[in-house]
Amino acid sequence: MDLNYHIFKKSTKSKNKTVHKWYYYWNDPVTGVMHQKVCKGCKTRVEAYAFVSTLPPLFVEEKITIAKIAEWMYIPGGQHMERMEKLGKTLTSETLRSKRFMLNIFVEEFGDLELSKLTIPMIIDFLSEDYHSGSWKNNFLTVVSEVYAEAPFHDLPYIPVPLFPKFRRNSRKKDIFSTEELNILFNESLWMDMSRNHYSKHPQFDEGHKAIYLMFLCCAKCGLRISEGIAIQARQFLFDEGILVIDGFYKSNQLYRTNYNKCGSEDDKKLRVAPLPEDFAQIMRNYILQNNLSGNDYVFMRYGKPIRKWLAEEWFRRILGMSGINAENRILTPHSLRYTYITRMRREVAGETVQKIAGHNSLAMTDHYTRAAIPEMVEAVKPAMEAANRLFE
Repeated sequence: MDLNYHIFKKSTKSKNKTVHKWYYYWNDPVTGVMHQKVCKGCKTRVEAYAFVSTLPPLFVEEKITIAKIAEWMYIPGGQHMERMEKLGKTLTSETLRSKRFMLNIFVEEFGDLELSKLTIPMIIDFLSEDYHSGSWKNNFLTVVSEVYAEAPFHDLPYIPVPLFPKFRRNSRKKDIFSTEELNILFNESLWMDMSRNHYSKHPQFDEGHKAIYLMFLCCAKCGLRISEGIAIQARQFLFDEGILVIDGFYKSNQLYRTNYNKCGSEDDKKLRVAPLPEDFAQIMRNYILQNNLSGNDYVFMRYGKPIRKWLAEEWFRRILGMSGINAENRILTPHSLRYTYITRMRREVAGETVQKIAGHNSLAMTDHYTRAAIPEMVEAVKPAMEAANRLFE
């Protein structure tokens, strides 16, 4: 029985006899008004208590749902982020948006539940039907785990974070190009034809192919990610040393260049260098001189701005289709150029050297790269110079 109801016995008289009836009363939690009603059909105290026990509770305790816990998570200036900062955890605005996006999906599906009712199968079954990559799903699970960490700050008892199984990352790697395919792909006349065909109504744009063509050639010759290729500035080419310095990438969704590499941060920039093949170095030296580029000028521009990533990817898809390269049952994307570079370099150069060129993290890699360390980095990748010159052979 809800103890907010109170039982009492009230006597009423009739003409023939005295009838004893059981009543109950309660105080309205909102208005404070007392209400009194009869326990219908009750002749004894036990029956009266049984009757009242079937009544709805007066005070319904508010459930703290997943939606309530998550309401202010990843919001700049909110208490959740203040706690993160106290713990020394800082997140970029892009990371916050990404986490908030995943959190909104989580809340939309499970927000009405109490956290204690959430189970591992519920989450895994939901993600199994999702179209995102394994990496994305694992990041989603990280966000879910952080909801558990936030729960105690909402007067909830500590609930251990479930041991969620991880999804397989990159279930299939990108395929690589053969030497013959690379030579076909980087025949400049192919890119010129694509430009003229696509912009036949705008002949003034015929030469627009050059920047995109050279950007992809740079990715292939130096093992760059496409966002690193788009971000290349003239100062990064150290022609006298035969080196390309990779010290930033272009955020296509925010339209600005970072001063650190993909796996780096403001505090640890992960600067790296790659050997410049002699033939490519000469092409780029001439291109930079012809376009009067220097310092922080972007090298690969279209309409005076860095090439848009979506446009570069669309050009690559079109060029691949025009090239006659057999792409059936193969995953050939711009990132395949980086896979090809790393695969070929590892055939001739020690893995540790290739790792430095590619900028991959590992437990064995403890060097903290800074721009002042470029001379040491140049020495470290010198064994790869000859291999870089033979890359397309």
